[in-house]
Amino acid sequence: MGSPAYVENRERVEDDRDLVVRARGGDAEAFEAIVRAYQKRVYGVALRMTRRHEVADDIVQETFVRAYSHLDRFEVGRPLGPWLNRIAANLCINYLTAAARREQQFAEGEGPAAEPRAPQKDGEPEPLADLLSLEFRRALDASVQKLPPDQRIVFDLKVHEEMRYEEIAQALDISTGTVMSRLFRARQKLKAMMKDFI
Repeated sequence: MGSPAYVENRERVEDDRDLVVRARGGDAEAFEAIVRAYQKRVYGVALRMTRRHEVADDIVQETFVRAYSHLDRFEVGRPLGPWLNRIAANLCINYLTAAARREQQFAEGEGPAAEPRAPQKDGEPEPLADLLSLEFRRALDASVQKLPPDQRIVFDLKVHEEMRYEEIAQALDISTGTVMSRLFRARQKLKAMMKDFI
């Protein structure tokens, strides 16, 4: 007998297989059940990658639109979550690549200057330790946003989604070695960017 996590994962795969087969047959309620089961996870990936709620919402919607239109390509019996994550990750990378191109054009004077961001309101004064912790988290978040999209998505799936190397490789359709290489480079860059805090 397997561990509780293994049994739960196996049951999820079986439930997903049933839902996918029904959705392929035109059962709208089955696809709605897929959306309900995975939309929070897909939204989490999209929000951490883009840092914009409205963009993350759009990516979630587009992820499920694409998933529905390509259900016939999904290999029934495999985990559905990594497949949906891969669609979302690719949409995030497309968005971030386009945004980087726009920023480059603005920097070169080809477009309007970017508006400065409004400072965040933190509310009540905090003790020094809390302020330092908050400052560290903000610095780390800003550093993660500077990573190339392919490294950022691997870092996000490993750290926030707590996925194993093999799961990340499957989700992004890359080799496990590529996952490890991108994660190593991401960590090295973050270490360099965060040297004042480490």
